[in-house]
Amino acid sequence: MAEYSTYGSVAVLQVNNPPVNSFSHHVRQGLVDGLEKALRDPSIRSIVIAGKGRTFPAGADVREFGTSAAIKLPNLLTALAAFDASPKPVVSAIHGTALGGGFELALASHYRLAVPSAKVGLPEVHLGVLPGAGGTQRLPRVVGIKTAIQMITSGQHINAKQALSLGLVDKIVQGDLLKEAVSFAQSIEGRPVEGRRISQKTVPDADKVEEVVEAARKTILRRARGAIAPMTCIQAIQASVLPFDVGMQREGELMMFLMTSWQAPAQQYAFFSEREVRRWSHPRDKSVNFKTAKPRVIKSVGVVGAGTMGVGITISLLQAGLKVVLLEVNKKQLDRAITMIQKTLRQKSASQRMSQLITTMDYSQLSDVDMVIEAVFESLRLKKEVFKKLDTITKPQAILASNTSRLDIDKMAAVTKRPDKVVGTHFFAPANVMRLLENIYGKHTSPETIATAMQLGVTIGKVGVLVGNCSGFVGNRMLGPYIAEAMFLLEEGLEPQDVDKAIEEFGFPMGPFRMSDLSGGDIGWRGRIEKGLTTEQGPPPDTPPLYRHGNRYCPLPDMMCMKGRLGQKTGAGWYRYEPGSRAALPDPVVTQMIHEYRQEHGFKKRNISSQEIVERCLYPLINEGFHILDEGIAARSMDIDVIYLFGYGWPRHTGGPMYYADRVVGLERILRSLETYQARYPDHHLLQPSPLLRDMVAKGTSLAAMGTDSKL
Repeated sequence: MAEYSTYGSVAVLQVNNPPVNSFSHHVRQGLVDGLEKALRDPSIRSIVIAGKGRTFPAGADVREFGTSAAIKLPNLLTALAAFDASPKPVVSAIHGTALGGGFELALASHYRLAVPSAKVGLPEVHLGVLPGAGGTQRLPRVVGIKTAIQMITSGQHINAKQALSLGLVDKIVQGDLLKEAVSFAQSIEGRPVEGRRISQKTVPDADKVEEVVEAARKTILRRARGAIAPMTCIQAIQASVLPFDVGMQREGELMMFLMTSWQAPAQQYAFFSEREVRRWSHPRDKSVNFKTAKPRVIKSVGVVGAGTMGVGITISLLQAGLKVVLLEVNKKQLDRAITMIQKTLRQKSASQRMSQLITTMDYSQLSDVDMVIEAVFESLRLKKEVFKKLDTITKPQAILASNTSRLDIDKMAAVTKRPDKVVGTHFFAPANVMRLLENIYGKHTSPETIATAMQLGVTIGKVGVLVGNCSGFVGNRMLGPYIAEAMFLLEEGLEPQDVDKAIEEFGFPMGPFRMSDLSGGDIGWRGRIEKGLTTEQGPPPDTPPLYRHGNRYCPLPDMMCMKGRLGQKTGAGWYRYEPGSRAALPDPVVTQMIHEYRQEHGFKKRNISSQEIVERCLYPLINEGFHILDEGIAARSMDIDVIYLFGYGWPRHTGGPMYYADRVVGLERILRSLETYQARYPDHHLLQPSPLLRDMVAKGTSLAAMGTDSKL
């Protein structure tokens, strides 16, 4: 609702729709009713719009998307047009976050005030749409085409000081915002509003629109990686040089185009999924969930290992205000870690957090922490040694967590006397930047421990997903078939850059070979050695070079590592790298090596389309997701999608791997494609369709219909 009150000659409309004062239909109706009441009252000479509680209206009510309530009159367009046309001056008093429709309301007002902490922005592009209530037409009239494109296509928020410098707010006020807004409104009463209507202004750089738009298109086309909303936003912004009514019509047409595309629902699904995963449940015991399991209070955390991951985890914990004890047995490594932590916190204006950090080489310093996160080298033997020490030294109620990406949590828990308090917390590098936290429960992990790990993710600003214990868990397990098929494509005639190009054109930030070079080829190599799939000298004795345990195996990545080509850190991997550069350059040495490999094993080079590359790499990955659901490793397909959206760069505009399979491609097409490829390559066991996938296609059902991506 919008509460109506008067302060002398000023009518105040305060939106009261907690928690973020979104523009539900009843709010829009209340605002229009309040405006009409103020216009009818001759004693009212100005109007102030404000938000009650923590924020100015923070945007449209996303729950109304795709429903009749979204277009029910007054809709946001008609409401804002009414405020724009008001003959009495309208002042928006902004605090909190004026985003999307909230900022469009402010732009439709005649004056804008803001407190210093306020933020404004138009983030609709992240939902696969554009600012459809005049944002693409009013914003360029204030800041120009170039800045409007940058703000709208990025969806960025700007602070009050930046907004003031751009002319988007007229004044930053200290003290009581409502009191200052009323005083300001009284000071401008009687002034004509015609010159204050942004809709009547012209775009300042209209004469350069073609030049600016062309330059922006090239940059944003690369950045969008297949998402249509950013490019469509540019088209709408370009129309701002036309008369306002014409531009608004064009904005509406483009908004309808986006709303009826398949990408907007996918991005909105991704938006809701990020929030929904907090409503977690145990994949194999639905009675254990976010409602029934209560977390322990965590005030202090120990981190064992001051390598890249340990440093990133420590920074995340410190930024959240937790006390941290960082243990590293190597003095030089510990000193490097301290320097890195200080530098990062300084850059984030959080140097004061260093007072919460204790660094040590002595395990006894961990005796009183509430939780320990082990972040040592990915070796089960080493991790078990660490857990034995921690079990002896830490207090009995302390939770012991492992930042492992693939190792068996139960084997670590087995060396302790507290298996109920052991859990996996798989952070992603760099841990202080990447938002995903894959939490892994073991067979003895208690509901309290699970709840604590999930709550820790919330505390430190991560998107936590609960999964079961298996090799690679969810994310890395699904990556296995993807990488395997990428390697087989090299055997059949492609170069690394061919595969990467197709995957990047699909929307990933980097393909499998550039990703391998970035993370380091030796990580996977060590894992394969541990599993007995290879040795540092080559295939295990009496092992066929192209088979392991009866399944097809490509030894090319092992051969790369044996030659010391580990990726960026050695200056050469699947690509070569100039000193000081991260640019991946095709390497004739790799081309020759693959050519000789094909000749040695009798592979014939053939032409392979981009479509086949995408299907061969991504459909087996998706298929593994169905195996994971079938085995109860993940509770919902939504959980898998969130893991891939936030941890593996899956393109957001496709919704995630399971959403993409279910609602974009269709499960029957996925199944038939897998069957076709399996018939062609019968010894590629990872192409064998999941029983769950077969069953769903046979029954004509879907993941959405099964509720595996719906609320608990």
